[in-house]
Amino acid sequence: MTKEKACKTCHLLTKNESICPKCKTHTLSEDYNGEVIILKPEGSIIADYLKIRVPGKYALRVR
Repeated sequence: MTKEKACKTCHLLTKNESICPKCKTHTLSEDYNGEVIILKPEGSIIADYLKIRVPGKYALRVR
């Protein structure tokens, strides 16, 4: 099983990627804590707090 990697810029979680599909950076890390899945960012208090505008799976803290 492949471990997911989190983008240090936007915190999006990806599998089998070397570049973040959302922000196109190479700064991916396997060292992250917490996960949140945002299905409908519009109207979501959590998505608003985390400044997430695109649905997806995100890490809460990335090192």
